[in-house]
Amino acid sequence: MEESMNMEAERLSSAGYIIPNWKRLSLPESVFPKVTGKVLEKVSVEGHAVELGEFTEQGARAFDVSMFGKTLGEAFANYIKGEANHGLIIRSSARSFDAPVVKINYNFEETQSLLVDNHLCIAEEGAKLTVIVDYRGDEGADKNRQHYGTTRVVAKRGSQVRLVKIQRMGDQDDFFDQVFSIVEEGATLELVDVQFGGKIKAIAYETHLKGRHAKADLQSLYFGESGSQLDLSFTMKHFGKKSESTILSKGALSGDSKKTFRGNLIFETGSAQSVGREKEVVILLDERVKSDSIPALLCSEDDVIGEHAASIGQLDQDKIFYLMSRGLSMDEAKKMVIKASFEEVLMSLNDASLKCAIEEALDRRLNNGV
Repeated sequence: MEESMNMEAERLSSAGYIIPNWKRLSLPESVFPKVTGKVLEKVSVEGHAVELGEFTEQGARAFDVSMFGKTLGEAFANYIKGEANHGLIIRSSARSFDAPVVKINYNFEETQSLLVDNHLCIAEEGAKLTVIVDYRGDEGADKNRQHYGTTRVVAKRGSQVRLVKIQRMGDQDDFFDQVFSIVEEGATLELVDVQFGGKIKAIAYETHLKGRHAKADLQSLYFGESGSQLDLSFTMKHFGKKSESTILSKGALSGDSKKTFRGNLIFETGSAQSVGREKEVVILLDERVKSDSIPALLCSEDDVIGEHAASIGQLDQDKIFYLMSRGLSMDEAKKMVIKASFEEVLMSLNDASLKCAIEEALDRRLNNGV
């Protein structure tokens, strides 16, 4: 991944951009193992006008990934292509008031320790689609389990797409995931990424707003426990005029956890009157944590708006004192402040049972991390 980041930096520099070149996290020695089985999955569909098919490279040939950055690296992409043990092509033509919902649940059991998934989600013109992918494992398991995945999203003209990815695996697990998206004219894409488990996590999203009035919104939520490493890379690339993007990342770090956040807003020629915003809010629960934030704004167009905001610090002691004066213990007050900070992203899930499950997972981790 570090080599990939260097190559992308060189490409952007040659195009006239100057961006910081930072080292990414180191991959474990056991990276890219041989696939020998499958992780138990359950796929459900709520709604009509949705087609599901097994993923094939031929079926996904219309999605040209060469236009995207290297993200997690060429070796990663080749591994997914050659070793995927599960994948779907999901196509929606539904124009009903409520979007059809496709839920993919992966359950890592003791004998199933490796998942390599490859998905393509397509919403036809004017259609709606919601896809929820949930990766679950035993939080207390000692065994190292690994996930490698790629998801491609196409939101065609005037469509509305929501992609929700939730990772709540074990404390010793590794999770590597990348998402490529294309948003056409007048289409809307909502992305939600939740990272609550795992020891080493590398997450990369790259979204291309190709048409006029294209809109993309990405919300990220994470909790870093002691000993964990998290690398987040979110890129919004504007091509179409009057396109709009938002990146919102909220998290908390405990123990000696490490996190790197890079949010990239790129305005290409032709994206006049476009707006891009990014914001990161991080709560530091221990003096040993390491948190790096690397925002980048790259412009080839004059008439654009790019904004970045960040809030990184410890818990607000005034809020803690106020809650304790109302009868809460210090730990209870800290948990309430953290959960309140996360609420904005949790509400965007629009799924009561899923929100409750994530809150329960957060409670268990806060009991260990506060």
